[in-house]
Amino acid sequence: MDEFLRNSLETTMSDHRRHTPTGVPIVPLWLRAVLVLATFGVLIYYSIVPAPAPGSGSITYGPLGMIPYSMWLHFLGYMGLAIVLSYASATVRRPQSQILLGVFVVTVGCGIAVEVLQLTLPTRTFSVLDMAINALGAGVGVTLWYLFDRLVARVRAGSNRSDGRERL
Repeated sequence: MDEFLRNSLETTMSDHRRHTPTGVPIVPLWLRAVLVLATFGVLIYYSIVPAPAPGSGSITYGPLGMIPYSMWLHFLGYMGLAIVLSYASATVRRPQSQILLGVFVVTVGCGIAVEVLQLTLPTRTFSVLDMAINALGAGVGVTLWYLFDRLVARVRAGSNRSDGRERL
């Protein structure tokens, strides 16, 4: 039994070392927390203020002219929240897969909570489609963070080669 625990601990620690991000410079925790709160605060603010009336000169379609502007905003907002949460939790001592799954779940949960909040507001509407777009944005955000973190770690590892040559 004792050997089982020791092997489990060694596996967990080696898994942690393998999955802890090494490439992206990390600012202090308080600053990362402020960044998360500010990002979520902006999402909450724009989710509860009255939406512009149709035909009031507001933008109705996004950059490609096919997807409504509000869907772009949902997608980009929750993608940004997922990236900020991923960065904020970069020093958590867990395998990166667990961290990123947690970030995805928390981000989607925030999107659901905001939609439920909108049920109580007479000037806003509840939308399952918005929740789906939020989840899609969260998934893309987590994926982009993962790829970016891996790229930075790889570039840094390549520039620290012992033969003095830089490799990209």
